[in-house]
Amino acid sequence: MVDSCLKITQPPYGYHYSLDALAIADFAKILPGDRILDLGTGCGVIAMILAGRHPDTLIYGVEIDKEQVDIGRRNITDNHMTNRVAILHQDIKTILPALISGPVDVVISNPPHIKKASGRINPNARMAIARHEIHVTLQDIIEAARRMLRPAGRLFMVYPAHRMTDAITQMRQAGIEPKTLSVIYTRPGVPARRILIEGIKGGGPGVTITHPVFLKS
Repeated sequence: MVDSCLKITQPPYGYHYSLDALAIADFAKILPGDRILDLGTGCGVIAMILAGRHPDTLIYGVEIDKEQVDIGRRNITDNHMTNRVAILHQDIKTILPALISGPVDVVISNPPHIKKASGRINPNARMAIARHEIHVTLQDIIEAARRMLRPAGRLFMVYPAHRMTDAITQMRQAGIEPKTLSVIYTRPGVPARRILIEGIKGGGPGVTITHPVFLKS
C-alpha cells in the first residue's frame, strides 16, 4: 500500500506501478542527507515514498517517457515536494553526474526485466517499454548506477528471481558488490517471484541473505 498521505496520479492507460515499487522502497536503506537517484522513475511513486519517509534527502528521478515525466512532475507539485524531488526527462544511458550536480549516495530502480526476445510483447507501447528490455537493459541500469554512484554508494534494485544470476554477475562486473539479498514469495510452497538486492560500489565480497518476504501478487 502506498503511504496514505501521498496523492498519486497515473496515466489512464498503460503501465501502472506495482507491489515491486513498494517493496524496493521498503527495502532501501536511506540515511539522512542522502542524495538519491531513481532510474526509470515513471510517475515518481518510489521517489515520493522515499521523500515522504526521509525528509532530509534530495531525490532525482530519470524517465524517458514524456507523459510519465509530466505526470510525475504534477505528482511532485501536488504533494508539495518540489524543493526535494526533481524528475529529469532523460535517457538512462546518457545520464551523467554533471546533470544533477555530482554523484549520488543511492541509486534505486525497478527496471524492465523481460528480455526483448522473450515472451509476448504487450501491444501497448508504454507497457512494453516498462516491462521489456526495449529501450534499457539490465546492463544499462547497472552501468548508469556505476557512473552515478560515489565510492561506497549503494544500489537497490528489484528483479525477477529467475534472473538473479544475471543481476549479481553484472553488478560484480561493474564493481558494485552484492551485499544484501531478500527473496520475495507470493505464498509458502511456491517458487520465488522477485529478489531485492543491495550492492555497494567498491564493496568487499560477502552477501547477507535476509528472511523471506511474502507479498500477495
